[in-house]
Amino acid sequence: MPTYNRQKKLQTCLEKVLSCNPQSSEILIHIDCGDTQTIPFLKSKKYPLVRWITSQTRQGPGGGRNRLIQEAKSPLIASFDDDSWPLDPNYFQVATEIFAAHPQAAVLSAQEIRPKTTPPDPNGPIQPVSCFQNCACLIRRDAFLQTRGYLPLRYAYGMEEADVALQLLDLGWQILDVPQLRVFHDTQLSHHASPAINAAHITNTALRVYLRYPSSHWLLGIAQVLNRVKYAAFSACRYDGILQGLAQIPPTLWKYRQERSPVKASTIALSRQLSKSY
Repeated sequence: MPTYNRQKKLQTCLEKVLSCNPQSSEILIHIDCGDTQTIPFLKSKKYPLVRWITSQTRQGPGGGRNRLIQEAKSPLIASFDDDSWPLDPNYFQVATEIFAAHPQAAVLSAQEIRPKTTPPDPNGPIQPVSCFQNCACLIRRDAFLQTRGYLPLRYAYGMEEADVALQLLDLGWQILDVPQLRVFHDTQLSHHASPAINAAHITNTALRVYLRYPSSHWLLGIAQVLNRVKYAAFSACRYDGILQGLAQIPPTLWKYRQERSPVKASTIALSRQLSKSY
């Protein structure tokens, strides 16, 4: 789990993860650059199984997860935010069994359950999907290491998981939605309304298109960027940040131009098909 100056939330998360039975083999935390409080907190608590790594430059959640996955010793990795944790104590056991039954699955997407929401039926079918959420998923380490990983963006909304999901699908891996796996996420997502995040989501949508779409699909990508602007303005009524997000597109594409590695056109078609069928 990546974290940045959120000791109270991290404490709850760690206590919940440590209460699972069976437990995980280790708990890895990435403490981002500029956080001076989390290491003293962890040292004072002396949690079992917990170890941490730090970075000298700001990595954001994606860059932090890159380092965590590279550092991990287990072939199967449970990914959480510092405010999300398993809802059921046998979470790791169930996930291990499902990975064994589905060797082509790179990611198991758990059900994200937020406060005041009703948990979905855990008896539903396991089915392939186009994407996942890092706050509530499990990753096959070998599959992830075949990708280019996450870009180290400060605000990764619209890029982080969607980018890696496209790369995994392009490599022939599956992403499975698993109703039996449930994760509580202690957030109302109110921070999504901030101008900086609203802007980043628009910019990142364009960045994902530029880096991963073949040029034959750029018109589709432009339509997706405009659709994100439409959502921000008319569905979410988040006006602040829209112009900033559009203005950031050219310099952001230029900054990350060397990361461009398009997937196959058939991968875009598969991703869109899975999005519509789910």
